[in-house]
Amino acid sequence: IAILFLILSIIFLMPIYWMVVSSFRPQGELFTQTVNLAPTGLSLDNYVRLFEEQPYAQWFINSITQSVGFALLTVARCTTAGYALAKYRFRGNNVIFYGVLISQMIPFHLLIVSLFVIIIQLSLKETYWGAVIPLAASPVGLFFMRVYCVSLSDEMLDSARVDGASEYRIFWSIALPNLKPGLATMVILVALEYWNNLLWPLIVFLDKNNMPLAVGLAGIVNQYRVSYDLLLAGSALATVPIIILFIFLRRQFM
Repeated sequence: IAILFLILSIIFLMPIYWMVVSSFRPQGELFTQTVNLAPTGLSLDNYVRLFEEQPYAQWFINSITQSVGFALLTVARCTTAGYALAKYRFRGNNVIFYGVLISQMIPFHLLIVSLFVIIIQLSLKETYWGAVIPLAASPVGLFFMRVYCVSLSDEMLDSARVDGASEYRIFWSIALPNLKPGLATMVILVALEYWNNLLWPLIVFLDKNNMPLAVGLAGIVNQYRVSYDLLLAGSALATVPIIILFIFLRRQFM
């Protein structure tokens, strides 16, 4: 079994290795009849040109800022809604919950026009808020946090009520500390989701300086010329934050 997983890991890592090695090569050497996987003839010219010809540093900052903002907003929405649906009994509780889940069946492409009209009317075009807010109401995130909130002990919450704690105090002082593993996992998942998101930021942003990495790198590919050398260099750098995130938060990933 160990040998099988070793072979699979090599297969999965090979494209990443090729991307990193090729990012140090000029474009003329990328398309040859033989595939050269040996790290020879490497140069930093692609990375230098990437930062000189494109606002890559700004794209990087935009991606980090928007991903963190999206993660915090999504987790705040889903946690409060999930806690309310899991721990409070009121008329229409299940109807609301299943209604939100059913909305996940609607393809996002059908919502693009209406969402675009809304952000235009709210003057959110070309803003970080316009890119983040429409996506932050996640049915999957609500489902995830509701299931996690169900695991909280009702006796513990009732004991706090008997001691005179308000509902807000119970949520902040008792519920949230016990939800930390779920919150950490949720932050990681939604941050990665936005980091790789292309469609909605592509619609919201036209100014190059406002674009996140995914949109900026897609802009390097055009119908007249594809700068594969710059694209590979930018893609290699874009994987670095994800690798660092996994190293430090691998327990939550598992």
